[in-house]
Amino acid sequence: MNRLIKQILLPFRRISSNFVSVDNPNSIVRKAAWILAAEKVEGDYLEFGVFSGDSFIRSFHELHEVYREHMSPSAGRTSEEANKIKSIWSNMRFFAFDSFQGLPAVEGIDNQGRDFVEGTWSFEESEFKKKISKSGLPLEKVVAVPGWFEETCVETTIQKYEMRKAAIIHIDCDLYSSTKSVLKFVEPLLVDGTILIFDDWFCFRGNPNLGEQKAFAEWAGTLADWNFVEYQKEGPWRNSFIASYQGSK
Repeated sequence: MNRLIKQILLPFRRISSNFVSVDNPNSIVRKAAWILAAEKVEGDYLEFGVFSGDSFIRSFHELHEVYREHMSPSAGRTSEEANKIKSIWSNMRFFAFDSFQGLPAVEGIDNQGRDFVEGTWSFEESEFKKKISKSGLPLEKVVAVPGWFEETCVETTIQKYEMRKAAIIHIDCDLYSSTKSVLKFVEPLLVDGTILIFDDWFCFRGNPNLGEQKAFAEWAGTLADWNFVEYQKEGPWRNSFIASYQGSK
């Protein structure tokens, strides 16, 4: 969807050299963080389509704030529980997948969108890293994976970074073709409780036969051991789901 509109609709925020103040206590990510921390769901944060890094930065600080609250003595947890949550947070990495060249060629079914043009929403990887560093996000927790999704969303990437579990999967792919590549990639990283956020769920005028909705429906239909419970909506376009494992392992 149109990036200018998305930025206008985002909650106002103040970015200093070492902290992001988030003014939306009811955001999808913040709510997801409460579930993940309370249920002690292990895994990394994966965002596909980071653009200039605004949502990536905001998500980190929202997650950090919530996990910090859950580790606090005032949360009333046992020391064992608090240590477990602390360990989960310490081990959580933040993966930023993006071509850093804007959208790929828009072909096939994706041509039915009006806002999607090859090369739009590009942002230099080096500028992305500078921006997140200035925001107070520790670079040692960040893994930037540049390249087209069909090239980076492959088994060798999982092996290279020893990826095992995903706690949050944030998909801002816009296109059916890109979303399809991402969902196939994250399949082995799902755990019971993984939360999937779709940034452009209601693009294409909400048509379920296009965009992220179509890719998700096709993919979810192939996973006999998983149910996806609709979770939170946010703004005019976002939707999210919780992965619930129904298998026997």
